[in-house]
Amino acid sequence: MKIKIVEANRRAINMLLGEINGKSLSHTAHDKHIFELAELMEMKLEKFSIAKKDRSGAIASGMSGGNVPTAYRYSRIINTYTIERGASDWFLIYAKRDETYGNAAKPRLSLTPAQRDIAVHKFTAQFSVQPVVALAVAA
Repeated sequence: MKIKIVEANRRAINMLLGEINGKSLSHTAHDKHIFELAELMEMKLEKFSIAKKDRSGAIASGMSGGNVPTAYRYSRIINTYTIERGASDWFLIYAKRDETYGNAAKPRLSLTPAQRDIAVHKFTAQFSVQPVVALAVAA
């Protein structure tokens, strides 16, 4: 599966999630969740100062369902999904129906080694490190 996350494919994404979920609706994902994840991860890549030309290959995962009170003791049907950044857009590459107890996992971004190097370089360029000074120990 590889569906481009653009407005024209919103219905296709909803249909896919509907097929996966069947009658379950309460804690499952909808197109809105997929679009929000893509937007959030695009902002993270921007925050890491990764140029648009270097964003291809980044992968993000998300889970529907949100948080529930600790008194909630039952399992619930949720969705886990994965998106991947292409040359200019995000693509839905994986969606699965799942069961969980407790809270859903937070969205997670996975960078390629080259993207990590760019982010680390941009971050470390913002500061310098002081040399280590040997402290005199009083006797």
